[in-house]
This record gives sequence, C-alpha cells and structure tokens, in this order.
Amino acid sequence: MAHPALLPVVLTCNTDLRFIDLIQVVGAEFLKHLSFTQEDGERLWLAIQEGIANAMRHGNKLDRDKPVKVTFTPKTDRFEIRIEDRGPGVDLEALPDPNLPENLLKPGGRGVFFMRQVMDEVHMERHPQGSTLVLVKARKVREPHA
Repeated sequence: MAHPALLPVVLTCNTDLRFIDLIQVVGAEFLKHLSFTQEDGERLWLAIQEGIANAMRHGNKLDRDKPVKVTFTPKTDRFEIRIEDRGPGVDLEALPDPNLPENLLKPGGRGVFFMRQVMDEVHMERHPQGSTLVLVKARKVREPHA
C-alpha cells in the first residue's frame, strides 16, 4: 500500500527571533521522520535556523509587524524548506566567499556559505511581496529489497 503524500506544513509567525525555537520543534520532528541521521539532522537544522534568522534580521529588519513564513515540504526524494520574508531578497551569488583571505574578517556570507555546504540546493526567489529562500536536501531513497 502506498503512503499518502505528506502535505507541506506551513508555519507563519511574527518577526521575533524567539520563534525560531518553536519552529525548531516542528523541523526536528520532520528530520526524524525523514530518517536523517542525528548528525545530518543537526547540520540541516543549523542551516535552516540560519535561513530563518537571516529572513528576520535582514529581510524584515527585525520589524515585528512583518511575518516570516516557513514551509516544510517532505517529498520522496528530497526535503524542501521555503523561508519567506517581506524583504527585497539578496543576490546569493554576489555574496563574498567567506573563505577568501580578504573576507575572513568581514561579516556576511558565512551563513549562506554554510547553507550551501549542508544543502543540495540554495536559491532565492523574489516576488512582489518579498522574497523566499529555498533550501533543498536530497533524501537517499532506499532501494526496495528484491
């Protein structure tokens, strides 16, 4: 019997860094159910947390009246996380590489660099209401036993 497709879970909250812990509870459950190892799960969560914090700090400029929307979408072959804010978005390609000697002491770019290390896909979508950071992690699809 085929499993029903898991629907996305959407969490919308005000811009307040304290909500990140609340979102983590939901994210952690997903990571467990999607059978990521604990180590992978922790790294994934750090990347997601970085994305949410960036959305609140840089996208919404910590304006509590602006919402942040996080959508967790589990698919058979991947786990997709969309983090939406009301900011104009940032050109991820234009961020300085934090590992180049001239950038070692500069802030910025580290979070995105880390997200790219952990995730299989990191990109920014811009739309009239704001922007969405999309994070995708491939899932190892278990081969059915013959």
